Formats: sequence, C-alpha cells, structure tokens
Amino acid sequence: MVRILAAAVAAAALVGPAPCQAATGGSRDTAVVYDRPISRTQVMVRALDWLRRGVSYSQDNRRASWDLNRGRRYRPDCSGFVSMAWAIDPRRPGLGRALVTWELPTISTRIRWSQLRRGDILLHLDPVHRANEHVRLFAGWVDAARTRAWVIEQSGRAHGMRRQAVVLAAARRGYLPYRYRRIL
Repeated sequence: MVRILAAAVAAAALVGPAPCQAATGGSRDTAVVYDRPISRTQVMVRALDWLRRGVSYSQDNRRASWDLNRGRRYRPDCSGFVSMAWAIDPRRPGLGRALVTWELPTISTRIRWSQLRRGDILLHLDPVHRANEHVRLFAGWVDAARTRAWVIEQSGRAHGMRRQAVVLAAARRGYLPYRYRRIL
C-alpha cells in the first residue's frame, strides 16, 4: 500500500524528477510514534500525502487536517505542515497545537547547506515581523550541481500545498537549513 501511495504521488502529482524514492516495506513506513525518532522515508511519505490531497491552507487550529494515518490533526499552515511531516505530537502537554515557525529551532539543529538531506527544512525567521516567517521541507536536489532544490511547502492561500524548485542562491538570502533532532 505504501509503495502504491508513494508511486502514485510521484507519478500523478509531481512534475519532473521525483524528490524521493518510493517508500519500501510495509506499514513500518507509515506507522509512526509521535515525538519519537522518525525515518526520512516516513517524513517524505507523510509530506507527500498532504501534497497529494491538496490540503487547504489555514492558520486556524479549528481547520486542522488529519495526518496520513488519521492519528493526529494539524493546523494546515507552513509550520503545521512540518510538524505533521515530522510527527510532532500536537497533543503534547503544555502545547496542545502544532509548533509555530519560530518554535521549530527548539527541536532542530542548524546545519550547513551542503548537509541538506530530504526531510530537513529551510527556515526563514523574522523576529520583528513574525507574519513574514516561513518554513519549507527540503525534498531533494533538482540538479547534480546542487544549485536548485525541490521543496514541499504549505505556502499560503494563493498557492496552498505545492512542490517547487527553488534556486539555492536565492534561498540562501532568506532561509537557513535545519535538521529535526529525531530524524534518522
């Protein structure tokens, strides 16, 4: 089932080279334990599910969308999308929601651009204007020279869930790469 889902998403919903290989194995690729270590394949399968479903953007927790296995609901904005892909438990005591963009560095580590791997994030922080902040999930390299990257993002009401190629030189001007501390 997982292979079929990943292959269908790669073939039908994505244009150009697939940002990740189809998931391998059985339910272990989709079953997660929230707030525990998660594989890069699990992160990508979860992210591609929201992309395939075209989850509508909203910053309202009341419009939360289910994750792949209908285990948890997440706010469908950029940081809610990353929280969902990383299987961060929105029910954790003291939180009760998906993380917001400026909280993502509390569970991730800044890395070098050359270290980017699928499932990492590109994070734009603006402490003066929080509304300008944004996060993208890194899905792979477009070219062997690593000048362009595939990202999956929940990009607002105008674009919603999308996968796009970004020029790395432009991304470096406003974004920094981070890695979730529990990603395998």
